[in-house]
Amino acid sequence: MILAMGVFNIEVDPLKRAIHPELEKGVVIGRPFVRGVIGPNEVVVTYGLVGKVEAAMLAQAFIDKFKPSAIIFTGAAGALSKILKIGDVVLGDEYFEFDVARRDGKVELIQGSERLVERFEEHYKDLYVGRIATGDSFIDNEEMREKIKKMTQAVAVDMDSAAVAKVAKENGIDFVSLKTIVDDCSVESFEKNYEKFAGKAAAIVSSVINHHIL
Repeated sequence: MILAMGVFNIEVDPLKRAIHPELEKGVVIGRPFVRGVIGPNEVVVTYGLVGKVEAAMLAQAFIDKFKPSAIIFTGAAGALSKILKIGDVVLGDEYFEFDVARRDGKVELIQGSERLVERFEEHYKDLYVGRIATGDSFIDNEEMREKIKKMTQAVAVDMDSAAVAKVAKENGIDFVSLKTIVDDCSVESFEKNYEKFAGKAAAIVSSVINHHIL
C-alpha cells in the first residue's frame, strides 16, 4: 500500500480523483482519508497538516493503521536554488531540518528512497532532483532564503518533508517527496502561483502509480 500525503486538499486532489474503485472513506485523528486503487496499487490519500509536528504525527498515525510500504508527500515548496522556476517539480533525494540546533552544530541528513527516486526519474525526465530543507516557518525574505541555502545546500524549502522522511526512516518505509515550486520565498509569489500549481506534483504521482507497481 502507498500512503500519499499533502498539506491541503488541493495538493492531493488529483490522486483522490484517480482512485477507482474507492474502497473506504474515514477519518484518522481528525484528518479525512480515502482508500482505494490507482492502477495496480492500493493507495490511501490524506491531508490536513501544517508544520513538522503535525506532519510527523499524521504520518505515524497512518503507518500504525495501514502499514504502508511507501509514503509519497506531494504539494508545494519555495525555491532556494535560482535555477528553479515557478512550476518546476523537485524530487527530493535528501531532507534536512534547517531549524534544528544541536550543541555540536550537526543536523541529521535524511536520505530518501533511492528506489522511488529512480522510479520517478525513469518516467519524468523534467523533475529536478535535489535536497529539500524543512522548517516550521514560511520563508518570505531574501536574507532567510540565502541563509538556509548556505546552511543546507538544499534546492527547495518546505514545512513538512524532512519530518515525514524521518518518521518513514524510523519505521523502515520508503519515502519520497515531490514538491512543485510555487514561490521564490515571497508572499506575493506564493499568493499568485499556489492555486495554479499546487496539484501538479500529485498529478505526476497519480500518473506514475497508475501505470507502475511501487
